[in-house]
Amino acid sequence: MAEPLVCDELWNEIEPLIPKHLPDPRGGKPRKDDRPCLEGIVHVLRTGTQWQRLPRCDLWPSGSTCWRRFTEWTRLGVWTQLHRRLLNLLGVQGAVDLETVVVDSASVRAKKGGSHTGPSPVDRAKNGCKRHIITEADGTPLIVVCTPGNIRDDTPFLAMLDSTPPVKMPVGPPRYLPGTIVGDAAYGQTFIIPRVIERRIIPLLAPRSMPGRPVKHGSGLGRVRYVVERTIAWLGSFRRIERCYEQTGSAWQAMNELACCVICAGKLQKLNCTRMAA
Repeated sequence: MAEPLVCDELWNEIEPLIPKHLPDPRGGKPRKDDRPCLEGIVHVLRTGTQWQRLPRCDLWPSGSTCWRRFTEWTRLGVWTQLHRRLLNLLGVQGAVDLETVVVDSASVRAKKGGSHTGPSPVDRAKNGCKRHIITEADGTPLIVVCTPGNIRDDTPFLAMLDSTPPVKMPVGPPRYLPGTIVGDAAYGQTFIIPRVIERRIIPLLAPRSMPGRPVKHGSGLGRVRYVVERTIAWLGSFRRIERCYEQTGSAWQAMNELACCVICAGKLQKLNCTRMAA
């Protein structure tokens, strides 16, 4: 039997975030159930299918209905709230290690353009987007921020640090600050490091070479940084966000946040299965 697109761990956390709708007193068709709509949305995310080409079946409503539900939940900020709830559940089980967090970014081509895209310096100035991500020590995504492709890696970095959500721990209050931040030379700017220290975070950022100040090749941080590159590869496996097909920045950001939610829910499902088998 095929594994369901929406596991119970994902559905149990998003259900309280979805507003309830009373039947329309004017009559008409009843509103489609939310879980099948979520199944259709996740199918689009995983396969890259166009909304209007979503296969007609008993598992989900039409593509138009799924798109309207995705747009509604995006406007309500459901994906960000869902991501935080899943992180808290993982944190309570001791599966979020904030002693070390890792930052990186990846550029993707944008097929339809838009204000959320820009000329990518790594793709011959074609329209592109950039996905910035911070993960905990094992690669669980903590925050993802999407920008045009011509935005430097260090530009949203400090704001991302400040926006990283607090995570509940097995003991004690939620943890707000990581112990150490690891990143490549794109983040090792001389003006950034003091500002990271101001936030009581240890910066392990590869130093950036400057004129007259050569830097030895290889920072040695790759043994720690590989987890964020693996997470970026996980995100790239969701075909809807392998490239940017969205016409608005809010939809593109929402798709990336939903992918992070699916990754977190998968980790939570494995933890629950292991605990039940023990």
